Amino acid sequence: MQVLLLILAAVVLLPGRIEPAAPGPVVAIVVVGTGTLVVAAAIASWLLQRGLRGPRALRRIVLAGRLQRLFQWSAVGLLVFGVVGLGWRETVRSSIGDPPLLDEVMTIVPALAAIVLGWWIFQPFERRVRESSLLRELDEGVPVQAPPTRTAWVALQVRTQMLVLLVPLALLVAVGELVRGGLAEASIDSAWLSPLVSVGAALPVLALAPWIVVRVIGTRSLPNGEVRTTLEEMCRRARVGVRDLLLWPTGGSLVNAAVTGFVGRWRWVMMTDGLLGALRRDEVMAVMAHELAHARRHHMPWMAAAVLAIAAGLAVVVEPVLFEIQSWLIDRGATAASIRSQLEWSEIVAMGVVLGGTLVGFGWVSRRFERQADAFAAVALSTDEDGEAVPE
Repeated sequence: MQVLLLILAAVVLLPGRIEPAAPGPVVAIVVVGTGTLVVAAAIASWLLQRGLRGPRALRRIVLAGRLQRLFQWSAVGLLVFGVVGLGWRETVRSSIGDPPLLDEVMTIVPALAAIVLGWWIFQPFERRVRESSLLRELDEGVPVQAPPTRTAWVALQVRTQMLVLLVPLALLVAVGELVRGGLAEASIDSAWLSPLVSVGAALPVLALAPWIVVRVIGTRSLPNGEVRTTLEEMCRRARVGVRDLLLWPTGGSLVNAAVTGFVGRWRWVMMTDGLLGALRRDEVMAVMAHELAHARRHHMPWMAAAVLAIAAGLAVVVEPVLFEIQSWLIDRGATAASIRSQLEWSEIVAMGVVLGGTLVGFGWVSRRFERQADAFAAVALSTDEDGEAVPE
């Protein structure tokens, strides 16, 4: 899901301008096309639900998961086509103007609405999986919570998969637009001042982002007890400062953990109620050690640096190619309108290469960091022959 949201954010923030076609056809293709996808998904979900109590229920649940992913990718792909091929962003701006952030939000609303509706449409399959595990959990003595309602489950997905990324990103975009607008009103035209001021204004937003995340997903402080005492001792041994250990309420529907924040006073470790209820004490400690490794090895700043380096490196490689294409078009005597049109598409393809390569690089680096965190956790929880902890 994060990949889809990053694609939407990158597309809507693309520099340049695509001349839109007539507003009517653009709206029809993007809005009506998205609505058609939603209707098709609803029909497919209804047909698959009819066989959930039969002998092939598991196969239908797996197929529903695949159809949901296909639906989400299709909705995002349709919006990307609308922006880069039809001028959907410019069509929106022609209707509402270019107020800070609002035009970007309205541009991606069709895809975001489709994703949310997809969660609602395919929620019965998630509920079926949850219900099928209740007897096993009772037999194993695992605490059982009432499954969340359909509305509560969709709201949980919106908070944990959508808002947790989009809210900080939206604040960064809004700050950048306000800074550039302020400099323009002050008649300050500097190639270096605008980026410098924008970065300076964005730093407070980045500092507040971890706090925003823990508020968006509705965490609360982990209650006092043996679990909290054990986890606090692990933080002390790993020499990782945290502001608080948080319980992440999900109604038992999510088994996950995360660490957010760059420094001790602005760092939180979050564990879901599903994780704490389903795992044994030693397993919870292993998860905690893994999360502490991300903080101890500074994976978050290194990841940011790696992504920026990959994107910058790809841009350096792609830019000479665009220059050669422009030179070739001029040499062959193409008209100015033809050159402009073909360069627009060349820039779109180049942006796609940079974005796609950056996402692939992000995945490669992320997997390496996850393996390093696993190794750190294994060492942190290891003991020697006398039962003493192995130094980290």
